[in-house]
Amino acid sequence: MAETYSHTKQWKAADKAAGWLLNLLEEDGSFRGGADLRAYYKTPAALLAHGHVNEAHRVLDYVESRLLLAGGDLNGEGVPWFTMYRTYPHSWLCCAAVTAGRFALARQLATFVSTYHNGQSGGFYADEARSGEEIMTTAMAGLASLYSGNQDLALAAAHWLDHLWTAQPNIRLGLYTAWRDGLVRRYPEAEAASYFVDAAKKRQYYFQYGIAAALLSAVAGVTGDQHWLRLGRDFLEATQYLAADRYQTPQSGKVGWGAAWTYRLSRNSEDRKLVDAVTAGLTALQNDDGSWLATGVYGGAGAEADSVTIDVTSEFLALLSYMAQVPPQ
Repeated sequence: MAETYSHTKQWKAADKAAGWLLNLLEEDGSFRGGADLRAYYKTPAALLAHGHVNEAHRVLDYVESRLLLAGGDLNGEGVPWFTMYRTYPHSWLCCAAVTAGRFALARQLATFVSTYHNGQSGGFYADEARSGEEIMTTAMAGLASLYSGNQDLALAAAHWLDHLWTAQPNIRLGLYTAWRDGLVRRYPEAEAASYFVDAAKKRQYYFQYGIAAALLSAVAGVTGDQHWLRLGRDFLEATQYLAADRYQTPQSGKVGWGAAWTYRLSRNSEDRKLVDAVTAGLTALQNDDGSWLATGVYGGAGAEADSVTIDVTSEFLALLSYMAQVPPQ
């Protein structure tokens, strides 16, 4: 894959990111500066997507020996959002474990993720208290379920997205992203970003549209049901109503991911345009050393290696590698 697509802008940016990460990788699979789970849950998927198979296995070895707990849980000590998005890191690692052929690890992680499934709504509880569901956690858990062979749970997550989409009062004004026995439309103003992507404001959680499309296109591919592809395209098309920075911030990356996977099935030029727009946004934000900052600072020469920067850089390495693999128009 790298030989075929190595000329693309996406792959070249991903190359720089991979170089930055690999320079931090120690023999035992740890990363210099990687103090907690944030440095390890996306890196195996990212390294695999860019062709660094041996290095991905080293990181998975480290995860198994140092971070994996009984019952398929992970040690989230030091991760401030761990109780809020409880299965999100497990889902990323599960997808990577399947891709790497680490099926015993994948089984443990998938089993843990499944314990957060809400059989009534079809979604996956986001928080440790199991008080409600939201798009990112449900979509990523749906992908982990699909990768690990539990198509029923993945399809349930797709139906959850369908119900959430149908319940939207006005998609031109924004996207409500949470569900608690129905669409959550009342919430503390200080927490608004976690419940509503406001089309009138910049720097919103644009990734909610993209990760929904990623799961829905994957389900469409597995089932052959075009309904899921159309729904994925609905999420992507709705990004046109968002603020001018919708494809230019760190929160935009997953829009490119969803568009890439959707375009592979749809061959719709509008999906490909989204891939290119997000690519332009991410490459403009990339530091000279190949890393990215969560804050999205333009023109940075480099970044200190810490868990947050490794997390963000790993995500964009993965997403740009996925975007590089879309077929030509």
